[in-house]
Amino acid sequence: MVRINEEAERRLQRIAERRRIPPVPDLRFEYSYVRSIAPYVHIEHTPSAEASADVLDKGKEKADAVEDISAGEIATRAASHTAEVVRADWGRILWITTRDQVISPLVQGALWGVAGHFLRPLGAVLGTHIRAWWARGATRGKDVPEIEGNGVQWLRNWIGTILSAGVPTVSHSLQVR
Repeated sequence: MVRINEEAERRLQRIAERRRIPPVPDLRFEYSYVRSIAPYVHIEHTPSAEASADVLDKGKEKADAVEDISAGEIATRAASHTAEVVRADWGRILWITTRDQVISPLVQGALWGVAGHFLRPLGAVLGTHIRAWWARGATRGKDVPEIEGNGVQWLRNWIGTILSAGVPTVSHSLQVR
C-alpha cells in the first residue's frame, strides 16, 4: 500500500516538474529606469573619521583589558562605521528622465495618431470586404429559396469537422453558382 502511494507521489512530482511555468517578467517602469541611471550614480563607502577613531580607541582599550580581541576584529568594527558619499551625473540623469518620461511617450502618441489616420480607413475597407464575403450567396427574395452565405457555410463545415472527429459533413443548403 505504501509503495503505491510513493509511486503516485513520484508520478505527480514528475508531472509537476514538466508543467513548471516560467515566471512572468517584471515590466514596471521604475526597474528599467533605475537600471538606465545606475551607471551615472556612484556610491562610495568611506570610513567616517570620527567613528573610526572612536571605535579604534575603544577597541584598543578593550584589547588592553582583554587580550582576546584581534586586530582584524578591531578593523572590522571600524569598517562597519562608514559614511556613504553619493555622486551623481545630474546632466545624464536629467536627460534619461526627460527621454523616458516626456520624449518617448510623445513620439509614441504621435506615431499612433498618424497611424490611426491610415489604419481606420483600412479597417473599414477590410470590414466591408469580410462582411460582403460572409453574406455572399445569401439571397433573401420571396421567389428564390434562402441560401447560406460563405461565412455561415464555412462555420457549419468547421464545427461539423470538430464534432464528427474529422469526417466532413455534407451541407444541407442549396448551392447556386
